[in-house]
Amino acid sequence: MDSSRVLIAVVLSIVLVVAYQELVLKRFFPAPTEQQQQAVEQAKAAKAAQGQALGNGQGTSPAIATGAGAVASAVAAPGAVATGAVQSGQQSVAMAPAAAVTAEKTVEVDSDFYVAVFTTHGARLKSFTLRRYRQNAAKDSPPYEMVQVQTGGHLPLGAVMTRGGQVFDDRDLSYETSAPAQIKPAAGADATATFVAKTADGTTITKTFTFRASSYVFSMDVAESGGPPLNQLGVSMSQPLTAHQGYYDIPELQADVGDKVYTENEKKLKTGVPPVAGAITYAGFGDRYFLAVFLPTAPTTGMLTMAYAGDEAIARILFDGAARIHSEIYMGPKLLEALEAVNPALHKSIDFGFFGILAIVFLRTLKLFHYVAPNYGVDIILLTVSIRIAFLPISIKSQRSMMKMQRLQPQMTRLREKYKDNNEQLQKEMVDLYKRNHVNPLGGCAPMALQLPIFIGLYEALLNSVELRHAPFVGWINDLSTPDCLHIPGLPQLPMVHCHGLPVLVLLMGLTSFLQQYMTPTSPDPSQQKMMMLTPLIFTIMLINFPAGLALYYFSSNLLGVIQQYFLNREFQQYTPAT
Repeated sequence: MDSSRVLIAVVLSIVLVVAYQELVLKRFFPAPTEQQQQAVEQAKAAKAAQGQALGNGQGTSPAIATGAGAVASAVAAPGAVATGAVQSGQQSVAMAPAAAVTAEKTVEVDSDFYVAVFTTHGARLKSFTLRRYRQNAAKDSPPYEMVQVQTGGHLPLGAVMTRGGQVFDDRDLSYETSAPAQIKPAAGADATATFVAKTADGTTITKTFTFRASSYVFSMDVAESGGPPLNQLGVSMSQPLTAHQGYYDIPELQADVGDKVYTENEKKLKTGVPPVAGAITYAGFGDRYFLAVFLPTAPTTGMLTMAYAGDEAIARILFDGAARIHSEIYMGPKLLEALEAVNPALHKSIDFGFFGILAIVFLRTLKLFHYVAPNYGVDIILLTVSIRIAFLPISIKSQRSMMKMQRLQPQMTRLREKYKDNNEQLQKEMVDLYKRNHVNPLGGCAPMALQLPIFIGLYEALLNSVELRHAPFVGWINDLSTPDCLHIPGLPQLPMVHCHGLPVLVLLMGLTSFLQQYMTPTSPDPSQQKMMMLTPLIFTIMLINFPAGLALYYFSSNLLGVIQQYFLNREFQQYTPAT
């Protein structure tokens, strides 16, 4: 068998994997254009004028209203919590306050990891900034804001309840609190803030938040008393799903219900997503690097409803027959060790793809290297060298086999010409030729196929690592999570390049890939040679807007490959195949 054809198949497989990541993401998750953002604002204004409410108060679009009817059967399906329970996309009604709305009062919680601001209007979270993360890579950038509410949107951490098929929320209630204007949790001692409100029908709602000094986790306790009987009591979280700055950093609704992970994007939520019921491990919203979710603790079995309107999505967690619920809340980065410390299942909120186990191993190894060299660019290089060393025996064996096959091409050509009318004899002579030269026709390609999961696993690890966000390397590379670009004054913006400059790392990656391919033995078939030489160009074009961390890995790997190929070529200069 001609191993060059298998090699082409392997290379094309890698191209297809990367093409899927790039082309599918670009098609189904594009960054919003200016016209789209304007359209969203117009739609939002129209819905506000109609006075509709969704979940914690936002209007329901016609698409959601239609989808609500489609989910009725899902509620009645096995695993549903209660007959007649609230449906996804169902409008909510603001609870009528018992007294006139009072002036807003805020409570600021100053933790080691975050600064949270709660408002008495709805007893909801008004701001949540992370001390250790910034909005962008600029040195004077403000802390990262987790609460991203646009004009007409609604704040997260609402209380909801259902009675007689209607959904009520606390968005218009004015809560009273005895908490001081500023709370600073002390080490080893929890701090609490309690908010109490009464509705016109006599219902008393009490929200109690408990905070710890050094944790991204705080708790929320919701209790209801008095008033008409309830069907369900629950909590809600809302967030716009507009794209963030970064490499396809788009928020999604994320949940784990009944040991099944749900990830719902804007497109799915707009068409209507049926509610799901079961043991709720977590539910909320997450993007590539950050997560904000409820982790119910008492009770844990309930129903999750999901909907979307305007540019805001909502997740409601409802518990049948409950008068009091308690939930932990995680709001922070998708740090693997931080997530697993809260709940081992939270690591599933990071999308590591099909080879997630390998990706986690690479991510942990990268963090180990960070203890040795506190620069993630250097750590990526060390990780690349380690992987190259680990696969060095396989890689050398593969390349030696390919080079032996290349040296056998003249004999193989003569055999094909001699036995062109006798295929059976040709195969026999080919096998004898391989045996005399101790060559395995698949020896050059099978090891490369074994390395494909490594390629994909490392790709996912570097792509989804919050550690690389705003992590500098050297010189102009101050953020390994965004595309590399060396700004050159006066240089016009080149096609497919996101800035007025040059993607230096990507160009170096393409150059070393071309050099490595040029040095590698190839098939005598001109068409196959042309295909193999075009592969570096294809990769360079596809990866031109890759995050700098990924481009650095590919460049480092290619450079090591060039060095290895140089020494192997010297070794085979004196090789003479058996005839």
